[in-house]
Amino acid sequence: MENVKLHVREYRELAGMTQQDVGERLGVTRQTIAAWEKGDSTPTLAQLFRLTEVLGVQADLLLNASPKPEPAFLFRADKPEALSPEMRALLTRKATDYAAVERIMGLTPLLPESRPLDEYMPDVVEAAAVETRRWLGTEAGPLCYALSLLEEKGLKVILHRMPPEVSGLSAFDEELGGVLFVNAGHPVERRLFTALHEMAHLVFHRREYQHPVRQKKNDPKERVAHHFAAAILLPREAIERELKGFRGRWIPEVLLRDMKWRYHASMRTILLRAEHLGLIPRGQAGRQIGSLNKKYGTDYEPPDLPEPKGLARLKRLVFEALAGERITVSRASEILRSPLAEVQATLAQWTEGEQP
Repeated sequence: MENVKLHVREYRELAGMTQQDVGERLGVTRQTIAAWEKGDSTPTLAQLFRLTEVLGVQADLLLNASPKPEPAFLFRADKPEALSPEMRALLTRKATDYAAVERIMGLTPLLPESRPLDEYMPDVVEAAAVETRRWLGTEAGPLCYALSLLEEKGLKVILHRMPPEVSGLSAFDEELGGVLFVNAGHPVERRLFTALHEMAHLVFHRREYQHPVRQKKNDPKERVAHHFAAAILLPREAIERELKGFRGRWIPEVLLRDMKWRYHASMRTILLRAEHLGLIPRGQAGRQIGSLNKKYGTDYEPPDLPEPKGLARLKRLVFEALAGERITVSRASEILRSPLAEVQATLAQWTEGEQP
């Protein structure tokens, strides 16, 4: 390859790796990686191929080839400017790859019913949450595996580590369907809430994706999305049953912790939900949340929830396509960000009747 400056540094940093880390994985020195990043030298084709595996990114992105236009991203009230162009390109590629596999398998992206709502109307949001739980096939109990449930209904859920100030974002168009991007670096309960918050935008604000803007914290659309996510995680019947003995009273932290463990919703979300349903006044919810913030900080609270089972739909579809010879092993490796040898080994298990 002739000398060309690759986007190695940007994608290396996105992967959380040092030059030394990458060099050791490739069997070259740190100085070699530094030279590639500066454009003083370039890897061989074999090294480039290994580099894509190590960094989990396609060669055309490393080579700065023009990526496909990104879909219409809709951001919640976070800091979208924290996402670099390289991060946005990588998320776009993940979404388009997922949609491509669906098309290969003849699947049509599904979405919950659209319910346009520009103002914050709690009763409407509550009713939509009940209908959405029915759509997901759940009753009034804990919703611990919300991400897998959303995936199995046809929503594309993409977990990816992002800057901490970004919880998630979503995308929608006729070709992609609905895509929920969730920060894999956040605690379990926050990931679940973010996914449901983003799904709320797909339910209530689908028209917004035509001309997306950054949502503001005091925007009624954000209040709708927050309420919807809380109502999905903590249905009315469950909260009223759990907290009926504490109506208007200070809710003990030991009870909040227990409920968090069972419902996979943060203690703060439980308090807000109790306020939504009139079980405690707004002032009390604010004081209790303030007490938690003072005790644990605003970005953490115990207990740490166990990791839920991984997202499996894309992997399953890829191996079904491989088994049916609809895609190549190299293409599967690109989509799954897995080494060729690992994909081949898993395919062998798949064809022998052992699902990966």
